[in-house]
Amino acid sequence: MAHDIESIYSRSEFLKGAARIGAAGALGGAALPSLLGASPAAAAVKSKKIAVIEQAFGTFFTVNFNKPASAYIKQHPGWSVTFGNENNAVTTGINLLNQYVSQDYGVLILSTGDNMSAWEHAVGQAVKSGAVFINHCTQAVTGATQNVLFSHKQAGVDVGNASVAWAKRNKVSPVVALIGNLSDAQGKKRTDWAWKTIKSKLPNAKLVGQAQGIDTTSGGKAAANLLAAHPDINMLVTFNTLAGLSALTSATHAGKTDRNKFLLATADSEDASLKLIAAANSIYQINWGAFFPASMIMMLRDAMKIDAGKKIKPTRLIYGLTIVTPEQAKSFDKITFDPLNPKYKYVFDRYFKYLDTPVKTAQVPPGQ
Repeated sequence: MAHDIESIYSRSEFLKGAARIGAAGALGGAALPSLLGASPAAAAVKSKKIAVIEQAFGTFFTVNFNKPASAYIKQHPGWSVTFGNENNAVTTGINLLNQYVSQDYGVLILSTGDNMSAWEHAVGQAVKSGAVFINHCTQAVTGATQNVLFSHKQAGVDVGNASVAWAKRNKVSPVVALIGNLSDAQGKKRTDWAWKTIKSKLPNAKLVGQAQGIDTTSGGKAAANLLAAHPDINMLVTFNTLAGLSALTSATHAGKTDRNKFLLATADSEDASLKLIAAANSIYQINWGAFFPASMIMMLRDAMKIDAGKKIKPTRLIYGLTIVTPEQAKSFDKITFDPLNPKYKYVFDRYFKYLDTPVKTAQVPPGQ
């Protein structure tokens, strides 16, 4: 199923499965250009038609990808953009990719949470046909022109540093529990690196437990069990806000309501959690947010650079903002969803990093 530029504003509420991909913010990869491990030789794209294949149509993709892409394309006559719905099915996504290739689309962008080994052949064929393929998924894929990787490690480090600052400010010796994406090697880095950062700067900190939790049900249950087993916990770090918001309920039921004695931190953000930080009266005190609309604009810019005869880097990392003050919480969405405003040009330089290192399917850049 594909929708063109005029139809993007009427999409239904984001499916829960795809919302998890957005909350996790687990989008990205690294890159292996098609032939020699470097960005392909500079040449014009075969057409100025762009297709964006998304895991599932809904709010997350509409506001983070479709709207900014449409606004940017309107500023560049001759270019067009179409959006395709994978609808959480790999075969549907690959069929869409093949369809766009046969229709002579020059730029193909993919954003999904699939295991990218299933995509390797189709991506290789698309690039061989002359298309530019930019991968903005949870894993890298071999053969892409460029892959974009969400830095789970950096999210964890940033949240860890903010947690250390909270502990020092409130003279708290951390007793830490983690609710993470323990079944995913990359996603697990968010809570792992939060803990490593806390321990490295506060050697007396203790880790008393961790549990799987990436949605409302598992997050709430994990928090309740951890707090029941270890009532002395005073610092709870969660993978995403789906788990974090339900963990807030469990912590409140366990009597953890003093924001100077108990910290709930999440390597993610959404409206509900941002409002709690903005109100400054909750134990939910740390969020972390990536600027996905700016990332969408950067993919389009890079495609246009190739069309202008320039080379692009094979890898781009997505970093984010640690949100701890009411002012940051109140302004985050305003800045995030206005990526073309000259006032926010700094976002493109500060929260993304290009690398020369290409990476194959399921690999990550050095240091990540």
